[in-house]
Amino acid sequence: MSSLETSLYLFEPHPDMPGWTRWRVTDDARFNGVVGDLAVRRDGDRAVIRMQPQARHSNLIDTVHGGALLTLIDNALFIGPRFLGDVGMGGATVDLSTQFTAPANLDQPIDLTLEIMRETRRMLFMRGTLEQGDTMVASFMGIVRKTS
Repeated sequence: MSSLETSLYLFEPHPDMPGWTRWRVTDDARFNGVVGDLAVRRDGDRAVIRMQPQARHSNLIDTVHGGALLTLIDNALFIGPRFLGDVGMGGATVDLSTQFTAPANLDQPIDLTLEIMRETRRMLFMRGTLEQGDTMVASFMGIVRKTS
């Protein structure tokens, strides 16, 4: 098992996207997997996480449900730091503030960009955006309390 693998999820080279890493939950019974397989890459000191929306992520007006976007963001608060090198990172979301700015469509990928603003011994402060093409879908700030 590589340093980025656990029994619950796996980072592996993405088979369809050169230069990207695929993140996937290995246990389909876990809620974290509801967003599906994600593509992850590093952009300097930021992580970019790509989600391809599916019908199961839609709301009644055929756009991506806000709850699916919030689930993507919450997952990113843990995937991003782990991908950026905090291999032992685990914890609990303490705060997540999200501002939705536009609807997301089901027919194109959503890119989440995450950056770590500050890290202390017990806390991790992050911010980021969700974009679909040239449109900003949401911005967010999140705080995670690390496990000991």
